[in-house]
Amino acid sequence: MVCVRLTPRHLRDRREWTTEHVNWRRNECSNVLFSDESRFSVHPDNRRIFIWRDRGSRSNPAFVHVSVRFGGGGVLVYGGISIDGCTDLYIIRDGPLTAHRHRDEILRPIVVPYLAAIRDDFILMDDNCRPHRANLVEDFLFEEGIERMELPACSPDMNPIEPVWDALGRRVAGRQPPLQTLQELERAVLEEWERIPQLVINSLIESMPHRCSTLLAVRRNHSPY
Repeated sequence: MVCVRLTPRHLRDRREWTTEHVNWRRNECSNVLFSDESRFSVHPDNRRIFIWRDRGSRSNPAFVHVSVRFGGGGVLVYGGISIDGCTDLYIIRDGPLTAHRHRDEILRPIVVPYLAAIRDDFILMDDNCRPHRANLVEDFLFEEGIERMELPACSPDMNPIEPVWDALGRRVAGRQPPLQTLQELERAVLEEWERIPQLVINSLIESMPHRCSTLLAVRRNHSPY
């Protein structure tokens, strides 16, 4: 298992956050929109293929997993999940995500209408990447009356959308015939996003109290989530 390095500050922040939320009830979890960005490649190298083989047969063509250098190109997407709902999946094209783009392409047209349509007391959870924490984004959220829940840094195991990205990646990678172009990849991620069962999303969000108790049990270190 490959995980991010946790510093003493990370451990302290994770302990404080989980202590505050370990007693979450379902109605409290249902107030949160868990959001994130993720990248998908045309030819993902997920390193999930394991085989038994005879010693010295490593180069046998039957045991060679062919990959494409640099993944053949990829797409960056944004999505959000909540109890009984999820946002549309947005493909971030034409360069990196900046604070201005985050506000103008994601928050204003996607997040604000979604939160307003569901309920007034929704809380937005996102990570600590730089575009999310820019002053113009903070000012925009304040003007729109959107409360933000800060996720501790280096804590993807505390965001239930991460398993959704994993499920989406598996669905896309399992498409037949295999994807060959960026256009096929974009279409595939949009279609498979719509097919992820809402019951699965609800279950992941409802696991938040258990995630918190598990993290406290492992002394704020990496959890199995």
